[in-house]
Amino acid sequence: MIKSIILNGRKIEYNLEYKKVKNINLRIKQDGSVHVSASKRTPVYVIEAFIELKAHLILKAVDNCKTAPPTAHFTEEELKAFVLACCERVYPYYEAKAIEKPQIKFRRMVSKWGCCNTLKKTITFSTLLKYAPKECVEYVIWHEFTHLIVPNHSKAFYLELQKVCPNWKECRKIMKSINIREGT
Repeated sequence: MIKSIILNGRKIEYNLEYKKVKNINLRIKQDGSVHVSASKRTPVYVIEAFIELKAHLILKAVDNCKTAPPTAHFTEEELKAFVLACCERVYPYYEAKAIEKPQIKFRRMVSKWGCCNTLKKTITFSTLLKYAPKECVEYVIWHEFTHLIVPNHSKAFYLELQKVCPNWKECRKIMKSINIREGT
C-alpha cells in the first residue's frame, strides 16, 4: 500500500508491504521509489518512527536517484543509419586483415553498448547508443570490430584498438557516465 510521510519538510511516498519478516526493511530502488516491508504485527507508528530515524539517508538516496535522464543525440532511425554508414567506413581496415564482413544487428540492451559474436560473425549494437555522442558511437563500432581480431579484452585487444581509435579511453569514460538503465 502507498503511504506518505513528511521528512525534513518534504513529502515522501513509500510503498508499505507486510511480510513474514522479523525486522523493518527499507529499500530505495534505482528510480528513487521508497519501499518498506514489515511484519503485520508492527504498528504504523513504529514503522514511521523507523523511517524518520533514517530520514537523512532516505532523502540523500532519493535525491541521488533524481538525476536527469540522458539526452538523445539521435532518433533510433538516425542511429541505425549512422552506425551502418560508419560500419561501411570502418570495415576496409578489417577486410585488409582477411576478416569476414560481419552481419550488423540492433536491439535494446541495457547492460552493454554492443557485442560481437566471433563465431557467428555478427555485431549487435544497442539502440540506446542514441544517448551517446557521435565520437563515442564510433568508438563502440571500432571496439566491436576489433573483437573480430582479438576476441577478448586483453592487452593485445587494447593495443589493436589504440591503432584505430586513439581517443578510446576518453570515449569509454563518457560512455560509463551515461546511465542507460534510468529514464529509458
